[in-house]
Amino acid sequence: MEIQKIMENFCEKMAEIALYQSAVKDPANKRITSLIEYKNRMKDNPDLLELSRSRHKMTFYDAKTGYLRSYGYREKTIDDQILQIKLHQNKQYCWLLAEAYEEFEDFLEAAYAFMGFKDQDNWPLRDYGNITIPELSSKDFEWYLEKSKNKKDVPSSILNHFRANYPNLAKVETNNRLRVNLKLAIVLIAFLRHIIVHKGGIVDNRADFTKLVLTKVGLFNNGEPNPEYLSFIEQHFGGGKYENNILLLEVRIRKDIPLDFHYNVFGTLTGYLMAYASLIYENIELTSVKQIKSCIAANKKKIAKLQSKVKKQEAALKKAVDAEKKKPAKKKVVKKKVVKKKAPAKKKVAKKKKK
Repeated sequence: MEIQKIMENFCEKMAEIALYQSAVKDPANKRITSLIEYKNRMKDNPDLLELSRSRHKMTFYDAKTGYLRSYGYREKTIDDQILQIKLHQNKQYCWLLAEAYEEFEDFLEAAYAFMGFKDQDNWPLRDYGNITIPELSSKDFEWYLEKSKNKKDVPSSILNHFRANYPNLAKVETNNRLRVNLKLAIVLIAFLRHIIVHKGGIVDNRADFTKLVLTKVGLFNNGEPNPEYLSFIEQHFGGGKYENNILLLEVRIRKDIPLDFHYNVFGTLTGYLMAYASLIYENIELTSVKQIKSCIAANKKKIAKLQSKVKKQEAALKKAVDAEKKKPAKKKVVKKKVVKKKAPAKKKVAKKKKK
């Protein structure tokens, strides 16, 4: 598989996730708008306000008796319902972010596999495992992909390998037009994904989580991290009783104007994944193009040497032929055939018979 196809696959998966976000966002907003309108109508009819509550009874069937049993009951005001919709929407955003990061990891593994598949020198020997060099020529891309997935400390080890091979990548991580530390952003998303999958999107302690992320990136600075980095991490959490909850919902920018402008927190995070993947793709593709050009240039030199050698041989052959033509023609000496004379035949003498 070529690096272009690997990037195309990643883009397609991320585009689907973006559409899923819209599929979650639009119905939630419509439902919230409907509830707000209903609440406003209830203000003119305070006697009916009690009827606006939603009531929910949770049940299950008993395994022994087969009878229906209740295990929970909830009454929700309109405000409670709006909050519940927002919390549910946020939970769906969290799982979509976890999916997006896993797609990013798949991209990294495939891109790293491509590096080894195209040039064996791109991988350290330990990544090949117990195999001889002659055997590598028979291995296909899927073999390299499996080795990439089993590489120790993935994806950190793969990212470090990319940084070592592409110095420009490390520079752009901290100095870019996005005005964000991309290395920090990627590590943050990885840790958010872990909390979403294993903790339901709720950290035990936000300060400890922040310290863990900054330490992983090397930005904790002996307990005195840059306030900008602290703010960058903490903006992805709620406030008050939700301070330990990961919060990825849209944030309204200007509440003082009637226009609905929002900051897309989820879209910004997935955008960081796209930006980083694009950097890796561009560096690998550029290196591949350089290698192809270098190979073509080297082959051109070989061809030029061969052509020069052939021309010299042709010139030498032509010179030899011309020299041979200039030589005077040799007279042909006709040798006379010597005819041997036959010896005279001996006369036979008849022997006389004795009487």
